[in-house]
Amino acid sequence: MRVDRRTGVVTCEKIWLVLDAGTVIDPDGATAQTEGGALWGLSMALFEGTEIENGNVRDRNLDTYTPLRIADVPDMEIEFLPSTEKPMGLGEPGVTTIAPAIGNAIFNAVGVRLRHLPIRPADVLAGLNKAG
Repeated sequence: MRVDRRTGVVTCEKIWLVLDAGTVIDPDGATAQTEGGALWGLSMALFEGTEIENGNVRDRNLDTYTPLRIADVPDMEIEFLPSTEKPMGLGEPGVTTIAPAIGNAIFNAVGVRLRHLPIRPADVLAGLNKAG
């Protein structure tokens, strides 16, 4: 994780995930599912943010709504622990672990604890200014 103290921009440089998914039946499929989930989690943590105005979704197209773009995809290493347990679903582990990991990485990098998503540069700068 890289945090630019001047701009507040947070950049995820690499994602490591180690999962106990039970017996992995289709390693390529399990890896793809986990990669997709992790990238969706990263997108929600740093880029997305659906806003409602007057009962309607504000952003209705990708020119104003910004999900993760290909240029923002970090290197990834995914490992499945050897197991003889029954196969487990992989739809959520990659998604739900990313935002807390990013929050902790930001705290470790600059001492700012952010608790709302998405984590915007303005939020990082406000946290840095508050911390002094």
